[in-house]
Amino acid sequence: MSRDRGPWLVLGLALGLLTGCSLTLAAPPPAGEIPFRTQPWPTPTPALPPTGLSLQTGQSLFREYCAACHGLRGEGNGPQAPSLRARVPDARLALTGSLATREASLRDWFQVVTQGRMERGMPSWSNTLSERERWAVVFYAWSLAVPPEALAEAGGRYREACAACHGEDGRKGPAPLADPERVLQSAPAAWIEALQPGRIAAHAELRPLPADVREALITYLPQLAFSVADGEALQPPQPVATASVSGQVLNGTTEAPAAGVTVTLYAMIEASPVFSRTVQTGTDGAFRFEAVPIYPEAAYLPVAEWQEVAYPAAHPLTLTAGQEVTLTLMVFDRTADPGGIRIDQVHWILQPLADRLLVTEVWVFSNVGSTTYGGAGRPGMIFPLPPGAANLQVTEGELGLRYRQEGDRLVDTAPLPPGMGYQAAFGYEIPLAQARTLTLRTIYPVDRWNLLIAGGALQASSPGLRDLGVRTIGGTTYRLYEIDPPAPGEARAIALQPRTPVPPWLAPALIVLGAGLAVGLGRLWRRQAVDPIDEIAQLDEAYAAGEVDEATYRRRRAALMARALRQGQAGGSRPG
Repeated sequence: MSRDRGPWLVLGLALGLLTGCSLTLAAPPPAGEIPFRTQPWPTPTPALPPTGLSLQTGQSLFREYCAACHGLRGEGNGPQAPSLRARVPDARLALTGSLATREASLRDWFQVVTQGRMERGMPSWSNTLSERERWAVVFYAWSLAVPPEALAEAGGRYREACAACHGEDGRKGPAPLADPERVLQSAPAAWIEALQPGRIAAHAELRPLPADVREALITYLPQLAFSVADGEALQPPQPVATASVSGQVLNGTTEAPAAGVTVTLYAMIEASPVFSRTVQTGTDGAFRFEAVPIYPEAAYLPVAEWQEVAYPAAHPLTLTAGQEVTLTLMVFDRTADPGGIRIDQVHWILQPLADRLLVTEVWVFSNVGSTTYGGAGRPGMIFPLPPGAANLQVTEGELGLRYRQEGDRLVDTAPLPPGMGYQAAFGYEIPLAQARTLTLRTIYPVDRWNLLIAGGALQASSPGLRDLGVRTIGGTTYRLYEIDPPAPGEARAIALQPRTPVPPWLAPALIVLGAGLAVGLGRLWRRQAVDPIDEIAQLDEAYAAGEVDEATYRRRRAALMARALRQGQAGGSRPG
């Protein structure tokens, strides 16, 4: 697998190390590696999946990466499903349709999980999950076509209906059922058709089988062909008691009760939804969930959906038997007016190579208005791109889902509720011959704009530009500048001049340097990648100690819970 990431990896390391420095007039840019590449990564089709996979492993991975969109049982009802469908109407999240109409084979599913299908909201998982893990997820997702109890009985059903002709292991006869290639290539609809009495000569005397038995047998075939383990153990968690959850939804824009709002209550175990129920608010904004099942170790998250934007509660709930919980949820009207958006700071980091300039932009911004900006697949934040920008990459997912490129601008379609801070990081490359002038543009007010140039090959000049000197960070030299930001709708040109010729050994030297910086970045990255549940616990302690005011506490709680939901994938989607 060929990955042209060396120079960008070094830039990501440098960006991460900048979190440890102190800029004179602005906070440093956030950490994070931007996974740039110059060509699509080839994904060869494997000959066969490994044997001895575990469906329980597939279940665990599915809950972690897929259930946020597909739902716990593949019914397309995960917490992120409404927002994904709003952005990608063609998203196909349900995995439990009748096998009689399913034309995609197991190999087709594996290819979709590996390569993604961006037009339907499905990202590629080849960089997140190993080949073995992807097969385990595919086998588990395939098993969701039938209830767990039916899958547990499928082995016995096979021995009763099929073993006499096909053998206990499925490898007997002129057309073995457990032939690995046949199981991978054949669509379920073809198998179902073959099980109809009289449809093929070998089944002329086959007695009719109920539809649920036929589907259980077809779902069982991958386990038979590849010795997949523990299919009988995949039972859903069982509730131990019930409780009630009620409350009111308020519209933060109008400061009035919000009628007709969709409220969904999710039960989450290890960030995976195991239960959900949906109601609508009345004219007074009230909602109520009766007889909510209580699962051991589950946290409960109410989410209000208004104008196609989801607003989770400020913190998850822990329910006990017979408990009555009351809470208030906030929603906001949505707007296309960017009047409430303020750019707190912009960081441009430049890395010159022999023939190109690698550019990373980090924007830190907030919504100080009373309405949610953007969302539901509509343009929100807009970031201008310079002429000649190529190989555009973003830190969150791939282009085509949350972010999309529209000519000379990058558009973010994520909603931005009021009272919260956000950041966006992206990068691109420009031929060095075209990079003699950089033009800074924005459609929003900007408080601070900083320029960082790696190495000593380039220097910048422009009216309103202040040279803050040279800093050495993690063994790499940066020249830091502060720029007077352009007004919204205006532009500011920055001239770049070479200081000295770029030596031919610079790129490999930077790559070697990156290996030395990785240890320092690892510490910073681990600090950034704290589990949001842990951050919630720390925030609770700070609030209880009086160190955080209530308004800040609620906003940060909501942001952390939204991030906890997004970690189910994030953008994870489904085969199809």
